[in-house]
Parts: sequence; structure tokens; C-alpha cells
Amino acid sequence: MGLIDDVKRLALMEDIDYVGVASIDRFKNAPDGYKPNDILESCRSVISLGIRVGDGVKAANQKAYSGLRNCIYIYMNFGYIILNSRLDLAALRISRLLERRGYVSIPIPASRPSDPYELRGIFSHRHAAVAAGLGEFGWNGLLITPEAGSKVRLSSILTEAELEPSPMYSGDRLCRREKCSVCVSVCPTNAIDGDGYVEVEIGGKIFKYARINKTLCRYGTSGLIRKALGRQDIEIPKNPTAEEYLKALGMEDPWQKMERAASMCGRCMINCPAPIK
Repeated sequence: MGLIDDVKRLALMEDIDYVGVASIDRFKNAPDGYKPNDILESCRSVISLGIRVGDGVKAANQKAYSGLRNCIYIYMNFGYIILNSRLDLAALRISRLLERRGYVSIPIPASRPSDPYELRGIFSHRHAAVAAGLGEFGWNGLLITPEAGSKVRLSSILTEAELEPSPMYSGDRLCRREKCSVCVSVCPTNAIDGDGYVEVEIGGKIFKYARINKTLCRYGTSGLIRKALGRQDIEIPKNPTAEEYLKALGMEDPWQKMERAASMCGRCMINCPAPIK
């Protein structure tokens, strides 16, 4: 049994559903400052971890958006906070295992903390997951897996250990933009472009996904309009800046501010019907 087998065994004990390994060369097109070796100069492999969002949690989110608003608390806790905490704990324990074997390893938080102004973390879990063969990109910009579609939360580990990379996903297409526009239509702030796209090359494969207006997106995830389960409608500028979002956040209903513990949206993830046959 090799080191990666020990990693996968520990991940399974931590209730992790997906484990993949990406070689460093698959990140050659990542932006400067966000490549694995920018963070850990001696990095030889990236481990991607994924955990599924449960069908019951999906149902709770849908119930919240169909009129029973308080069901969003179920999604915030069990579809976001707890899953991210499980991922963080698993990443820490796997990193400790690797370091006991002599390999410096850095666990990357599943979500927060992140840069609230630039709206990006230190490393892209979704790009790492695609590079590690867990699936492909959906039009919504999220990882799509053959089993769970886009309903997966992710984390990553950078390590000095040279692990055998997982094969890139090579199955049937999981997201068929020409047949589906669900993510575009369900977004409460129209943050997902229906036509404009980003193109990236990972491991010799080309992937395309929608351009996302991330500032518009967080108006929705923060629940600043009623369509995103907000208690009031706060006016959204046509192309809001980070400063305008910050101003809007200061206008948030005080009762909602007390209840909002995580993303109040998740519509593009929860409603994505992928894989589409």
C-alpha cells in the first residue's frame, strides 16, 4: 500500500467523498501568485478533496425558494458551514499525516478566510479539482462530477510528496450548454453570462465556463434582495463596484444580519441538472 492509499483511507474516515491528485504541470496556466509553487515552493503534488451536498439539503434550499424561507438555515448550515468545516478538518489531518512522513504540506481552507475585496481566495479549489480528474467545469463555473453534478464542496492540499497524478476526467460531457441554461435563469442577480465565457487549458484539455460578475453574485449570496431571500430589496447598480457592495451591505436589514451565517443563495449549484445526457 502506498502513501496515496493511506491518504485516501484517512479521507474516507473523515467522510470525504472525492480524492484526486494533480501534478504541478497542470497548473502552468494559473495566474502568477496562485500557482501551487507560489505558495509552497517545494510543492510536488496537489490533493483535491470533495464532499457532496446531500439531497435533503438540496430539497431544503428549494423549499426555501418556494416559500418556506426559514429552510435556508438548513442549507446555510449543512450545505455550507458544516461541509466546509469537515473539509478543513480532513485537509488538516491529511496534511499532518503527510508531514509525519516527512513531506511539508499546506492545507488550503475550503472557504473563509478569503479576500473580500478581490473576491478570491489564495488558491482555486475548483480548478484544482478539475486538474485532479474529479470532473469538468459546468457553465456555472463550478466543478461538475459524474455522480453529484455540481453539488460538491471542495478543499485542497499542497504537498512536497510526489504522488501519482489521477487521470483527467475523460468521460461523457457532463454540462451541455447548448441544451441547458438553468444556472443562467435561476441566478437571482443575473450574475452568470449567458454567452460570454472564460477559456482555460488544464492538463492538455480546454474548458469553457461562463463569465461571472462576482460582485453581482455576492449581492445574491448576501441576501440583499428578496429574490435571494432577503428581507428587503436594496438597489443594485448596473455594474456594481466593491465599494458599492460594501455600502449596500451597510443597509442590510439588522435582523437578517443576525441570521446570515453563510451564503443564502446556492441557486446555480442546487438547481444544476448535470450530468445532462
